[in-house]
Amino acid sequence: MIGFVLLGKVISVCGKSGEVKVKLFSEESEEIISLDFCYVDFFGSKKKLRIKSAKQNGKFLIFLFEGFDSQEASSVLLEKDLFLEREQNEELPEFSFLIKDLLNSKVFIDNELLGEIVDVLSLPGNDVYVVEDAKGKEILVPAVRKIINRFDKIEKKLYLKVDKSYFEDDEN
Repeated sequence: MIGFVLLGKVISVCGKSGEVKVKLFSEESEEIISLDFCYVDFFGSKKKLRIKSAKQNGKFLIFLFEGFDSQEASSVLLEKDLFLEREQNEELPEFSFLIKDLLNSKVFIDNELLGEIVDVLSLPGNDVYVVEDAKGKEILVPAVRKIINRFDKIEKKLYLKVDKSYFEDDEN
């Protein structure tokens, strides 16, 4: 079964030829540069884009897509998420999780239920898991190795390696 993995987001159009700058959500840029195509999400539907050229520019990638040969044509890609097609059973890089696997997962600290993941925010520094506790309060959990112990995708359980006081408000 085929699925999609988030590759990055188009953040700008650069150059008159229609190239776009992509902020990557993966650390495998060497592998990505050699891709022939990727997918873009248009209104919930994935459309296949053929990559004419790809090059690295610092921590970003610059793509030129077939059929998008001008600034005007490429502007429809602004702020769009790009995806790779993956086999469902294909191994992800270590400490990489699919958003669909994380959603509705239970979050535990020392075998005590903290809450359930209701959303995943993709922010510039790292993803943030929005966890809703039993009282309906939202707790923001940064998706960083320092905090996350492990994720069991089959049981849909995320285990944290911080004390519960880590998430307590400083305000009274």
